[in-house]
Amino acid sequence: MRIGVHGLIAGSFLDRLLTRYREQYPAIALEMAEGSARDGIMHLRDRKLDVAFLVGTFELPDCHSRRIWTEPLVVALPSNHRLARRTGVEWADLAAETFLVRHGGTGPQVHDHIILRLAGGWPPPAIHRFAVERGTLLSMVAQGFGITLLGAASQLSPTVGVLLVPIIDEPDPVVFSAVWWPNNRGAALRNLLTLASKMRRTGTTIGSAFAK
Repeated sequence: MRIGVHGLIAGSFLDRLLTRYREQYPAIALEMAEGSARDGIMHLRDRKLDVAFLVGTFELPDCHSRRIWTEPLVVALPSNHRLARRTGVEWADLAAETFLVRHGGTGPQVHDHIILRLAGGWPPPAIHRFAVERGTLLSMVAQGFGITLLGAASQLSPTVGVLLVPIIDEPDPVVFSAVWWPNNRGAALRNLLTLASKMRRTGTTIGSAFAK
């Protein structure tokens, strides 16, 4: 089964889901492809993926989707940042900051979310895009290039020099959805989606602690 992801954090909901699935269905080989939501949907349409786990909710005329889990939103700050020792920050605290986002992965969604939350402010938010992987982006945060946004599961994989602080006035958690081609009625995919729903209901993984 070919699976599209934004990335995989050890101990997260998705990581635990795939681990559990491989334990229960060892005969199914899993192939992983990392990319943005746009990449994932394009590859689904080209039949290069069986399912993609993506940030956001999707209403696509040619694909099925299902909300799988959620995580609170946090801001990644350099450890010496003026806000880094707070227990929480508000969007107004971040308005004058420089945001770093990736071209790939969740970068497009992060960019749009920053624009949405800080719309109407002056000057407009400073957002710099980079063609780097998640680890490099967080290293840039540690070095003081700027700040970025993450799902709370990133707390499971800390980066030296970076502190993650909740955004206390963020009204919505980060939603992660499964998207798949509707003609795929195979048992392998059906079992994966069933297992994901069961794990979210029962709260049996570390990642599910962020799904409330």
